[in-house]
Amino acid sequence: MSPEAVLALLVLVLLADTGLGTVARALQLRHQPDSPPPELAEQLDAATYARGRAYARDLARVGYLADTVRLVAWLALLLSGALASWYGAAASWTGDGWLTPLLFLALVGLVFDLLGLPFDIYRTFVVEARYGFNTTAPATFVRDRLTAYALAIALGGALLGLLFWSIERWGPAFWIPYAGVAAVLLVLLNTFMTSLLLPLFNTLTPLPDGELKAAIRRYVRRAGFAIADTYVMDGSKRSSKANAFFAGLGRQKKVVLFDTLIERHPTDEVVAVVAHEVGHARLRHLPRLLLASIASVTLLLFVLSLVVDSTTLSQALGASERVVALNLVAFVLLFTPVSTAIGVLSNALSRRFEYQADAFAAHTHSPSAMRSALIRLTTDAHAAPLGHPLYEWLYMSHPATVDRVRALEGRA
Repeated sequence: MSPEAVLALLVLVLLADTGLGTVARALQLRHQPDSPPPELAEQLDAATYARGRAYARDLARVGYLADTVRLVAWLALLLSGALASWYGAAASWTGDGWLTPLLFLALVGLVFDLLGLPFDIYRTFVVEARYGFNTTAPATFVRDRLTAYALAIALGGALLGLLFWSIERWGPAFWIPYAGVAAVLLVLLNTFMTSLLLPLFNTLTPLPDGELKAAIRRYVRRAGFAIADTYVMDGSKRSSKANAFFAGLGRQKKVVLFDTLIERHPTDEVVAVVAHEVGHARLRHLPRLLLASIASVTLLLFVLSLVVDSTTLSQALGASERVVALNLVAFVLLFTPVSTAIGVLSNALSRRFEYQADAFAAHTHSPSAMRSALIRLTTDAHAAPLGHPLYEWLYMSHPATVDRVRALEGRA
């Protein structure tokens, strides 16, 4: 394939990916009924439902515009050959040493992050605030961004540096040892996320003694599941939306409840949410998802090894010779269809696990409390109650609330 054909394929992939996302969002908006679905009508009044539909439309408009800006930026960089020029500039600044590809990729990442920054600001401080969700202080927003940059430089820089060293050391066979490193890192991140990474952004504190803690202890004893403790996260420092999650492997297993969940839900519903998270642990969903992630990364690295030495990819981006960093950018773009397919499979697996965790909570605690908690979470967050099949396949790791309620009621 000629460089010109590769460039045309890159443009086609970008256009198709953006177009697919736009169509999926539009179908999701149109898929919502004009009035609350019968399954949610007892807890979701017409005015709140209408407000939720308006919220979804506002978010979609921001998403459309952000996607368009990102698409135009990529097309401009590809068609102008600017990426090769940027790499040349990075080489001149670093003396074309080992820092060159890292500086180049950091520049590309920073440019696209800054392009998305106005939309993140508008989404947080205008749209989320308009509907009463935003509690993020400007200082917190800036601190989060700077922390993310620091993590990207430290962790991302180390991984990319190791990647380029591995390619230079082993050539196309680099993917074998590097996949092992990636697997170990994924295991460590899944094990210690709540101990190492999450505290950089949020504070976790043990759930204080009281009615809720006593109820949770009674439940876990009844369910025959041991957890060191249940933790409360200060989610309210950024949003009024409620949530909970289970994280960690081995002795690092933790159930984490947002403080907003405890504030907005009665004890029986919070215990149902805990039961759902315990279900993920008892049914070993996290290890399975971890294995799926390792398999996906290994596949990605293997496919990268097939094109990492390509001169054609580099020439398609404007270089005159092979440049591994340019090949990496081209590969990420060309891999988009495969990445989308992997995402569809991953989402399907995740949705299946959510149904199983719901059923576990209903069986070991209370189906009515689980149902009520799901509906309240949807109502309070203005979440769409239904999922269009295309949107669900592409983006939804959790089933739509109506589908989860029907499953709990035995009507799925």
